[in-house]
Amino acid sequence: PKPDLRLRAQARRYGNGSAGLCFVRCINFPDRTRVRSAMSPMITLAVDCMGGDHGPRVTLAACRQFLDNHPQAQLLLVGRPDDLGGFAHARARTVPATEVVAMDDPVEVALRRKKDSSMRVAIQQVKDGTAQVAVSAGNTGALMAIARYLLKTLDGIDRPAIATQMPNAQGGATTVLDLG
Repeated sequence: PKPDLRLRAQARRYGNGSAGLCFVRCINFPDRTRVRSAMSPMITLAVDCMGGDHGPRVTLAACRQFLDNHPQAQLLLVGRPDDLGGFAHARARTVPATEVVAMDDPVEVALRRKKDSSMRVAIQQVKDGTAQVAVSAGNTGALMAIARYLLKTLDGIDRPAIATQMPNAQGGATTVLDLG
């Protein structure tokens, strides 16, 4: 099956300005994630709510805006329950995590020492099939390393890359790769 990239491009607009939200994966291959059926168009995104320079203050507002604009999506809000307690929405639930990957944490610390970080728990939701997408506005190097460690890569892909679509002169979009 072909991946649905529309949700990735739409959701990319939400976040804390220049950092935006980094997506780990939005591919619905049967051997990697749960496939959505035609009867249930709902897609589940696991959001690292603790990531980024401003954490839940920014990510929760972005989550609310995203849910208001995308009725086909539901969110798993990953983070410290005390920091996420004020958020209530019918299509969102909290997944607890006790640690946070800081923006200046070395990749090794995030990967080896912070095993219950909100970033890692969000990516684990994709691995377990609970979510189809993991989103983080946090430490990009840590995000890529944890995603590669937990999810591995698709056959024929040696390294992960960050990509986004930008408008082009023909009115369509051009995909730009390796934006890290």
